Amino acid sequence: MWRRMSEGVRGRERGRIIFEGVLIVLSILLAFGIEAWWSERGDRRAEIEALQGLHEDFVQTVDRLAEAGSEHEQIRVASVRLLSMTGPNAETSDTDLTLDSLVMTLIGGPIVFPVMATYDALIASGQVDILSSGELRRVLGSWAASMADLAQLEREARAQMDQRFLPFLWDYIPIVTLDLNTLPAYEEYTLERSRFPSRYRELLRSLRFENAVEERMNSSRNAIESVTDITDAAESIVLLLETELR
Repeated sequence: MWRRMSEGVRGRERGRIIFEGVLIVLSILLAFGIEAWWSERGDRRAEIEALQGLHEDFVQTVDRLAEAGSEHEQIRVASVRLLSMTGPNAETSDTDLTLDSLVMTLIGGPIVFPVMATYDALIASGQVDILSSGELRRVLGSWAASMADLAQLEREARAQMDQRFLPFLWDYIPIVTLDLNTLPAYEEYTLERSRFPSRYRELLRSLRFENAVEERMNSSRNAIESVTDITDAAESIVLLLETELR
C-alpha cells in the first residue's frame, strides 16, 4: 500500500513538474511573442513617420520643380523671340524696355533645391530598409542620380551664361540701365540710368549674340526635358507614398 501511495505521489510530482515546465515554455514563448509584436509595432510606427516625412518632402519638391520648369520655359520663349529679331540687317520696333526684359530673362536661370530632409536622413543613417515597399526603395535609390543630372545641366547653363553670354552684353548694354528697367528692387537705390545708350540694333546684328541666344535656348530646352522627367518621377513617388500611408 505504501509503495502504491509513494508511486502516486511521485506520479503527481512528475505531472506537476511537467505542467510547470509547460507553463515556463509558454511564458517564454508569450514573452518573445509580445516582444516581437511590440518591436513590429515600433518598426511600423517608425516607417509611418518616415513615409509622412518623405511625402511632405516630395510634395514640396514637386512644387519647386514646377517653378523651375516655368522659369526655363520663360527663358526658351524669350530666346525664340530674340532669335526672330536677329540678322545682318536687323531692325526692331520694340522699345528698349521690351528688349531689356527679354535679355534679362536670359540672365540667370533657376537652380532647383529639392526638399530632402527625410530622404537625406534615411540615406545617411542607412535606414532605407525600414521602408517595407521594395518598389518604393527602388525608385528612391535612383532619385539622387536624377537630381545630380539636373544639377549638372543647371551648372553648365550658368557657366555658359557667365562666360559667354553676359560678358558679351557689356559692349552693347549699360547694365545699370538694364537693372533699373527690369528689377523693381533697384528703384530703392539712388542710382541713375547710364549716360551710355543701349545699342540694341548693333547687338541684334551680331552673329555672336545670335549664337549665344541659341545656346541659351538649347540649354533651357534640355533643362525643361530633365525637369519634366524628374517631376514625373517625383509625382510617382508621391503616389507610392500615399498608397503606403493608406
